[in-house]
Amino acid sequence: MGAVFDAIFEEFKETSGLIIGLILALVIMGLIGYALTNVHEAVVSPIVRFIKKLVSRK
Repeated sequence: MGAVFDAIFEEFKETSGLIIGLILALVIMGLIGYALTNVHEAVVSPIVRFIKKLVSRK
């Protein structure tokens, strides 16, 4: 009985490790996406506005 339980526990550990890894990957990707969106707002928008100003002056 103990050997069967150990085998099941090993499988569960591997599976839960994969699940935790996937969750961490999703969280990290979400944070990176959020950071990139903020960078886009902070950096790209002013540059676009500046270029539009330059273009509209001509």
